[in-house]
Amino acid sequence: MVSRMSDTRQRFYIATVCLDRNRWGTRVPSFAVSGWLDRFASDGFEGIELWEYHYTRADDEEKGRLVSASPIAIYNTYASFGDDAAEARAAAASAIGDLRASGVKYNVGKDASRLGEYRRNLVGWSEALPATCRLLCECHPGTALERVDEAAAFFADLDPDRFGVIVHVAGDVTRVVPWLSAMGGRVRHVHVQMRGPDTDPSVPANLAPYVQCFDALKAHGYAGTFAIEFSRGIGRDEDMELVYGNACADLAFCREALE
Repeated sequence: MVSRMSDTRQRFYIATVCLDRNRWGTRVPSFAVSGWLDRFASDGFEGIELWEYHYTRADDEEKGRLVSASPIAIYNTYASFGDDAAEARAAAASAIGDLRASGVKYNVGKDASRLGEYRRNLVGWSEALPATCRLLCECHPGTALERVDEAAAFFADLDPDRFGVIVHVAGDVTRVVPWLSAMGGRVRHVHVQMRGPDTDPSVPANLAPYVQCFDALKAHGYAGTFAIEFSRGIGRDEDMELVYGNACADLAFCREALE
């Protein structure tokens, strides 16, 4: 069967949240993404995972430049899936349509007792998105779907081509293999995090845990997309150029590890 989704296999993206020092503070963008698009492309990134505030809190000129650029690969939203967040979900859907994003990263929410509510709103929200936009759940710790068995049950009867999940490669293969085993082809996107000082890929001793993760992806036949989500240098008084240089080094390592 031919997939409804656009073919974005084995592409590597830069997550713009990686480069913004205000990601966990004011959430007011510290740079204009449009000014970096050519540089991202020349350095080997094949698209971007756009932090939503780089669009929603940008001025009209920057919004226009992003809309006029190539379609955004993935839109990273923080919209909630509670009944009280319909307006935020509608705003995210509007931005996704404007940017022609082929995927959207989201989290369902934190309260496991509200999974039925989250699921109802997620399915309803999917109907407001372009048919070509894949929904990618970031089921990380601290969310209601952090356990793989609960996530598998939540998505069991939803189209795996439309409703995908994200796996994190952060140096712990035990956080990768169970998701690949339980979710199979529903795993559509990978977030790579090489944040700490002991993750510099130029130091061979640091690489074994990450190589294990990539070997697990290859063993399961993973053929989805990747984003460098976080890299070294993030923190107080961070230097954007340093973080970006590290993200480029991570990109080179990822490509080599997947050969």
